[in-house]
Amino acid sequence: MPPILQKLSAEERRAAIVRAVRRVFAEKGFHATTTRELADAAGVSEALLFKHFPTKEALFTAMQTACCNEQDHGLYERLRGLEPSASTLVLLVHFLVSRMLGGHRKPDEEQIIHQRLMLRSLAEDGEFARVLMQKLALNWIPKIQECLQAVEAERETSAEGVRANLCGWFVNHLAAMIMFNLLPERPVVDYEVSRSDLVQETVRFTLRGMGLTETAIRRHYNPQALGLFAE
Repeated sequence: MPPILQKLSAEERRAAIVRAVRRVFAEKGFHATTTRELADAAGVSEALLFKHFPTKEALFTAMQTACCNEQDHGLYERLRGLEPSASTLVLLVHFLVSRMLGGHRKPDEEQIIHQRLMLRSLAEDGEFARVLMQKLALNWIPKIQECLQAVEAERETSAEGVRANLCGWFVNHLAAMIMFNLLPERPVVDYEVSRSDLVQETVRFTLRGMGLTETAIRRHYNPQALGLFAE
């Protein structure tokens, strides 16, 4: 057992185990992963693993909860506090796309593990993905709808766009699909642009689909300024 684990409190040890097993779940999935492999990854015995998590399901659930909490970092709270408007809509879209695609840099190891967990979940029972999507449904989707209503009131739309209750999901799904294509060491698709340019093109494409006018996009979309918030 690694010496560092012997100094941890029960709560700290639980958190350390949860963090350590992510890679195993990401690489092998829930059903193919054994408790022996999870214990080895955490540097503990199976007996100690079961002391903190009675079942593999309990450990997987704890990992899901931890991943969801870490995705916030207080930023969603700040986003929810913004007044609904065209500028807020642009900020929201840039924020999500930039966070998922990496902005000016490639995702770090933790982000890659999280992405693999998401992709594997979608290919299996969807439980991990469902937990994350529920958070979007509670925080992201309503805010997008509020902003679209404000955009319509501000008359910054050129035509009838996608239904407001679908726009938030479509932004997420488009960014996620691009993210998955970039996930392998050798990306599945060579988009022939830098990540920052890819973020910007994705944001502009999405805003047009929502019905924003080109004038509104040029007025409100300053990638460099928004990058200070999203990164």
